[in-house]
Amino acid sequence: MAGNVTPVMLPAGVALPQEYASGVARSRNGGTPLHDDAFVDGWINAARKRGSLNNVQVPLDAVQGWHREPETGNIHHQTGRFFSVIGVHVRHRVGHHELEWDQPIIEQPEIGILGILAKYIDGTLHFCLQAKEEPGNVGGVQLSPTVQATYSNYTGAHGGARPLFIERFIEPDPAGRLFARLQTEDGGRFLYKSNRNMIMVAGDEVPVELPEGFIWLTLCQIASLIRRDNLVNACTRSILACLVGAGSAGEPAYTAGGEGLRDTLQWLDDRRAVTHMLTRRIGLNDLKEWRLDEKGYFSHVPSAFFRIVGLKVSSQTREVGSWGQPIIENPAPGIIGLLLREGAEGTELLMQAKAEAGNRSTVQLGPTAQFTQGNYEGNQKLEKPFLFDEFSAPGPFPPVHESRQAEEGARFYREYNLHRILRLPEGTELALPPDYRWLTLRQVQVLVHLGEQVNSCARSIISCLL
Repeated sequence: MAGNVTPVMLPAGVALPQEYASGVARSRNGGTPLHDDAFVDGWINAARKRGSLNNVQVPLDAVQGWHREPETGNIHHQTGRFFSVIGVHVRHRVGHHELEWDQPIIEQPEIGILGILAKYIDGTLHFCLQAKEEPGNVGGVQLSPTVQATYSNYTGAHGGARPLFIERFIEPDPAGRLFARLQTEDGGRFLYKSNRNMIMVAGDEVPVELPEGFIWLTLCQIASLIRRDNLVNACTRSILACLVGAGSAGEPAYTAGGEGLRDTLQWLDDRRAVTHMLTRRIGLNDLKEWRLDEKGYFSHVPSAFFRIVGLKVSSQTREVGSWGQPIIENPAPGIIGLLLREGAEGTELLMQAKAEAGNRSTVQLGPTAQFTQGNYEGNQKLEKPFLFDEFSAPGPFPPVHESRQAEEGARFYREYNLHRILRLPEGTELALPPDYRWLTLRQVQVLVHLGEQVNSCARSIISCLL
């Protein structure tokens, strides 16, 4: 595990099922992999060579199957399915401070399935990932979950074939359920969007031999692949965050870090109580600082934040041979950061109570740092986040992990964030703002297992601790 993170055991109420906990620990610590590392590298290279997806950016008004409403400017698919791009006006008040803005946002009132199939092979638990292309992927093929499908996808709204293995996640066998929780997507760019993150353990009815494009890997192998840039996709990282640091079995809850889980939940609730965020749907035409630019893209006037572009896509390997779609393009990578320290009861993570306009609960547990530098430098409206300089150019805090991790390529165009994990030197004290708190890894894992408590950026960087 990155940074020698101490394994922890979860409270019995949210622990991994007893029959699978030891298998997870063995898979993470080595076990006997079905394929050696050389085979895995060759398999990845072959999958990338088979890649056939091509795309070109086009004006939004030229996107096949999509239209902009004349009155509102909002962008919808002709079937009314998939997702829409709409506008929102946001008022965010904490104490005596208030910030107001408007922005485009993706509205997708469907719960998708992000599912990983697992199986014991020669006594070691393996996890099935697929080499999947998405139009916005950095590097073409990335390692995705066994199933990555919206409701529109697996009910055939696109007119293509159903995803392989989808039945195991639509009607899951309770006996094989290792993990299943709703988790929120990026609350800054999705409006009230959740997907079901799942891990299902199969028996002999699923053969060791998989269809082309799928592979069995141990957690130890996946952890190694996460340390490579832009290889393991965002959905896979989101799911696997539930397995970081998990011990061999559940045990009664105990106080950790001198504060305990009860105090942590109270702190989160307190931050939600003092954070007032009103998010109101409006038309894209009504946004004050956004417009359709000379290329036919929907852009922020000062060219900050992100823009909505159109794509024309073709593929020889997907369920549908060609399609068009709007997609979010970010002009610069962001930074997702995590600060660690060693406490009396193991590894502690500095987490923040992060408010985002698209979260149903407004505030969720976020990583130490979550920002794009260019949005703050020279911006008179926005105050730089806590530890902005330390994570922008690390100096006093030794690095534990650094990698570039891509965002989900179906909605974000060639976007990645620098994932930077730093360690607080022993004896160093930090004065923390009210929105920040040291939590044990065990406390964070409890919140991951509760569902819709830990945001997508936090889950992404936590997966780097596998």
